[in-house]
Amino acid sequence: METVVLIAPITALEFFLEDYLLKGEGPILTVFSLRSRTRASASIAVLQHYRIHGVRPKYKHKQPQQNHEAEKEEGGSSATEPDLYDLAVFGGKGVRLVRLITQLHGGEPVRLEAHGPLIELRDWILDLCWLTQDGRALLGVALAHNSVLLLDPHEGIPLARCGCLDGCLLYSALLLVEQSWNDSVLVGGTVFNQLVLWRPNRRAEEAVVVGEEGGDPERKAPVERRLLGHGGVIFSICYLRAKGWLASASDDRSVRVWGVGALGGPGPTCGDPDPTCLVVLYGHQARVFSVHLSPGKVYSAGEDGCCLVWDWSRGGGGKVAQTLKGHRAGGIRALAVSQGREEDGTRARWVATGGADGGVRLWRVEETKVEEEDDEEEEKEEVGMAATAALTDLKFSGRGTPKGVCVVEDGTANWARSKILACTDQGAVYQGCCAAAGQWDLLWQGDRAYQSYCVMEVLTVTVKGTTPRKAHLCAVGNLSGGIHVFDMSRPQCGLSLRGGDGKIHSLVWVEGHAPHAGYLLASGSHGLVHRWRVEARPDGDSGSVLIAEPRPPFALPPCAKRWLTSAVRLRKSPPGALWVCGDRRGSLLLFQEGSRPRGGVGVDEEREDPEETNCCDEEGKEWSDGGGKKPAGKGDPALQPLSCLFGVHGKQGVTSVCEHRGLLYSAGRDGCVRVFRVPPATPQWVLPGDRRPSAGEIVEPDGGPQLEVLRVQRACKGMEWLERVLILAPPEHSTAEPLGDEEEEEEEEGGGVEKEGWRHEQAAETKAEQELTGRGKKGWHDGRECRFVVAGFQAVNFVVWDPVRQERLLTVPCGGGHRSWVLWPPCKSLWPGYGALVFIKHGAVVATQPPREASTSAGVAGKTGACGLREGVHGKGIGCVCRLGRVGGTGDGSQTTQGMGSDEGHWEVLVTGGEDTSLTVLAVQPSSGTVQVLSVITDHISNIRTLVAVMDPACARPGKHSLSALLVSAGGRAQMQCYRLLIGWDEKRREPYCQVIQVASHRLDEQWEKRRNRHKTVKADPETRYMSIAVVNSDTATAVVALACSDGAIRLFSISEVKGQFDLLWESFYHQRCVLSVAPCFLADATGNRYRLLLSAATDGRIALWDFTPTSLLAGNLNSKSGTSARPSPCLTFPAHQSGVNSLAVWQERTEDGCLVTVASGGDDGQLTLSVVQVRYPEVQTGGGRVLSQEHHHHHHHHHQQLLLSQADLTLLSQSRVSLAHSAPVTALSLLCPGFLVSTSPDQRVRLWRVCSTGLRPTGALYSHVADAAGLAAWGGERGPGEGDEGWVKADPGRREARELRARRRPVPRMPRLPPLRPITSLSFTRSFTFSFFELPVHQTASCRAERVRHVMLLLRQMQY
Repeated sequence: METVVLIAPITALEFFLEDYLLKGEGPILTVFSLRSRTRASASIAVLQHYRIHGVRPKYKHKQPQQNHEAEKEEGGSSATEPDLYDLAVFGGKGVRLVRLITQLHGGEPVRLEAHGPLIELRDWILDLCWLTQDGRALLGVALAHNSVLLLDPHEGIPLARCGCLDGCLLYSALLLVEQSWNDSVLVGGTVFNQLVLWRPNRRAEEAVVVGEEGGDPERKAPVERRLLGHGGVIFSICYLRAKGWLASASDDRSVRVWGVGALGGPGPTCGDPDPTCLVVLYGHQARVFSVHLSPGKVYSAGEDGCCLVWDWSRGGGGKVAQTLKGHRAGGIRALAVSQGREEDGTRARWVATGGADGGVRLWRVEETKVEEEDDEEEEKEEVGMAATAALTDLKFSGRGTPKGVCVVEDGTANWARSKILACTDQGAVYQGCCAAAGQWDLLWQGDRAYQSYCVMEVLTVTVKGTTPRKAHLCAVGNLSGGIHVFDMSRPQCGLSLRGGDGKIHSLVWVEGHAPHAGYLLASGSHGLVHRWRVEARPDGDSGSVLIAEPRPPFALPPCAKRWLTSAVRLRKSPPGALWVCGDRRGSLLLFQEGSRPRGGVGVDEEREDPEETNCCDEEGKEWSDGGGKKPAGKGDPALQPLSCLFGVHGKQGVTSVCEHRGLLYSAGRDGCVRVFRVPPATPQWVLPGDRRPSAGEIVEPDGGPQLEVLRVQRACKGMEWLERVLILAPPEHSTAEPLGDEEEEEEEEGGGVEKEGWRHEQAAETKAEQELTGRGKKGWHDGRECRFVVAGFQAVNFVVWDPVRQERLLTVPCGGGHRSWVLWPPCKSLWPGYGALVFIKHGAVVATQPPREASTSAGVAGKTGACGLREGVHGKGIGCVCRLGRVGGTGDGSQTTQGMGSDEGHWEVLVTGGEDTSLTVLAVQPSSGTVQVLSVITDHISNIRTLVAVMDPACARPGKHSLSALLVSAGGRAQMQCYRLLIGWDEKRREPYCQVIQVASHRLDEQWEKRRNRHKTVKADPETRYMSIAVVNSDTATAVVALACSDGAIRLFSISEVKGQFDLLWESFYHQRCVLSVAPCFLADATGNRYRLLLSAATDGRIALWDFTPTSLLAGNLNSKSGTSARPSPCLTFPAHQSGVNSLAVWQERTEDGCLVTVASGGDDGQLTLSVVQVRYPEVQTGGGRVLSQEHHHHHHHHHQQLLLSQADLTLLSQSRVSLAHSAPVTALSLLCPGFLVSTSPDQRVRLWRVCSTGLRPTGALYSHVADAAGLAAWGGERGPGEGDEGWVKADPGRREARELRARRRPVPRMPRLPPLRPITSLSFTRSFTFSFFELPVHQTASCRAERVRHVMLLLRQMQY
């Protein structure tokens, strides 16, 4: 067995040569190349069962010249020789040499090779350093018991050892060696919150030579300096030799910088005789784990997940200059800062952080060169740094009070060259500069109709001509329905439009697909949205003239708040383009232009009522009139919505709607982002005589497009006012083909219906596989969900929230959301990841400066100011894991299977659920160890304990290009969520992608509120937890799942994907205690009768077997009088463990008179139990109640009777036990194949078991770095005629780790009959993760106690006691 992929907390990071980053994760060492965008370049397992805590590189070796003479003779003389570097990797009690090889030939960037065996010491290694003595490269090692060791790494022999008179335990240590071993100094952080400094070779005669007989172990070096002041243990120490500064990070949430002088060099003293504390830095909210010193700054990282960059002066005190935050909960466990390169008086450094979530992030930070400066220059630098995070008053100097602001940029994303427009209550528009405060020029002055109220919006278009240029169009609306549109370069020449007789509630600019035109939407009175197509045409050399072409208005559904808030124009579709709009009532509307109206809709005066008129029974349900036109009174004909999701965003309104690659994203004041789409539908043309439409004839399709919500994404707690969805740019350029200008310039919706209609009819995508992968006509993109962040208001702050990383990217104290604001740069397509906010507060125009580091990322840092070398998985523990299947391969086409194969480039798709209430869809590539986060779902309100997936067999067949699974997750607060996961394959990027569709949600306490006569029933406990889930029936369109509940119940739910809901079918409190696990079992006799069995186990150690064979039991007819029976009771119960049963694995084997059902169980008592149940199928009865239902006849096309198993048909044949299968509770047990099991436990062991004549026999064991294993997923597939390839994944709730393992197996013989079961006494134990079960119970016989002692001794030997 071997570890293929490990996702664990990052415990070591080290920069090397400014071009490479070394990462330690568990026992695996990985190198990243910073010179390119490639990911992990090479990986190697180094320390076996130890975790890497540090990497120390050594000088370079050159390859011998004669090794490359043959290559140079063949013409490769210009090729560079490989460079060799030695790395000392340490962790725990082990150290090992690894060779790093760079400048390789053949395209391989870097390679890691083990350069020696693992050297294990008797004490924990805290630090080591390279030194040279007598021409040999040696290692100085600092040990945990305040001692040092001189080690020969090539021979593995310790040469000298020296201890300290203060023999306390150290939490951290720093060994400093400048020239030789005799000049070394050790700085140790003790458990007594002190820093001790001592020289191991203060007097040579006091050192103890290893192997010397007569050496006095009491003669040790004394402590020379003690640094007091910390209130907690010291976790990290760093020394800056150039300044003589020492920094320490402590458990008391502080960082202290000490002036200690020169350490580790020749001299009679150990630094300054009187070291002082220079500064104490408080800023972390939790323990500080790591610290690093540079001449100008201090870098610290801690348990709060923040890396703080401190800027402190010689006068004392310190402040946080920058906060680097990109990890989930759990903290930062590793920190590395590069040496950097000096350019123009500044030094640019890489800062790398490794989190407990397994993620690695990289920042680029600039430091000003520290020189002798006067106080004024120093004060100016401090003020400049503080202004980066402060607000700047732009000092509006125009007449009146500003009411609205807009930002206009020149296309270069330069903040200094961007312009700000401010509209005042005097009807004037002023123009200001972002970089210069107080410079405001009057751009346009309106008449009296624009005073006291006006709305303003800006759009940038391209003016065609000999020299194309940008034109900035500004539209202003007033209270009387007037709209004025002008070009900012020629404000005196504009257009006057009319948007009805009443107030213009809102103006919305929508970009046209042609760059020289846009659409202006004005929401007037009576729910009408007036539209114009505005085009800027060249007029002379530098001028432009505006042309406005009216379009039919939109009619909003009748309600109180009847005006438009956002709109987006979609692809062209017969008979015209589609529009998706959001209104102030919270509805999403779908319009289609170009169809012939069936009647005019104008001003509907009778419906203008202060009380809103609901168009549906429930908010969020679809409202539609089929696209028809209702006759009304006066006014021009208006278009009615084809589809309406009424009030889907609540009563506070929709704030924004945007489209990206075929999907739409809407935000509202309900705190939710909804991802939805308009699925491409094939129009059904209905004409008399089934004839085709003739030229010029307009035909309405029967059944137009509809809005379909895929999923809902909530923001962080307290962030209810969402304003905008910001699409993040992918790591690589998008491969979607944009719409061509020539095609989109055809703006006449009425003409060409026959041509466009038949084109769409012929190109209709009828295959589900094409809809999933997005292969269709040009312009209709792949429809995959993109990476996005959410901008909105949380209390008095403007916040940009990342729902995947669960962090705030930007926070601005603006005062709240009831104000005009704009985010720079204007995000029309993709957000660059940084920006500035311009808003109005107390009658002033205020702006925030964009971060300086955002533009100094050297092309490698990500769009949010950092580069994610690897995304984190979960911020807290992983409680469950589920495998969906395999996608991709190295062949000519992609492959998708649920089994294992031989492709090296395939990706395994997994879903993990954690204590951070999130679901993560992962793609793992075993060949390279690459882990990619496909999607993060955060709909649960408590931890997720169990997962199950129902695969779509049509998409899971080999050779298909997709995976489709119905995923059900359950956990705390009695909550269940159901999703449809669509996994596709990107041929160009050679990686999978995921689309999440939310199907249903359910909570027991919410369902109780909806029941009739609920006062007669007991309310469900809101603290009920779902412990385990299993699929009972998936043959029909409605899946049925069984859940084990902590309140002692077993519940059956049906899931209807069409209705989008859960239905509770049945529940039983038979166990009367917490039910820990459930497992299904499906049987079939020789005549074709099928039996559905369910096994359940509780904390009393007993297993119950239920029969859910009748169709009525799975259809919700349990209480009907015509049902087969009343609520079922278990057919068989038997004891299996002395305490709770955590996991079940079931398989069956046919016999002549029935079958044998084997149940393997693992419990809190640390034992594995194998129970064999004999099943005898009942005889077919021709009369009575056991008659096969008509539904079963129709589904299976068989005329067999449906039978029930009774207690007489089930017999417990035998039981066998392995008393000490693990030294801790068995938390997970999985079946690889019949007779071959794998188990895991918090004892960090993964064990393989084979069923033999005497029970279970261990066939292999593996030490796992998952310290508290909670879940296990296993799968298998045939690889060769004589062997197979198995894989499994472990999940850990306490260490946030997931691990993929692989083991080989041989064919398993048929399971033999086991001896009869001996009667035992059932005992009750509490569920505790202690080793109390090592104490032998007194009721056991002498032979049982002897066998148990033998198992204990074998286990202790394996653990190297």
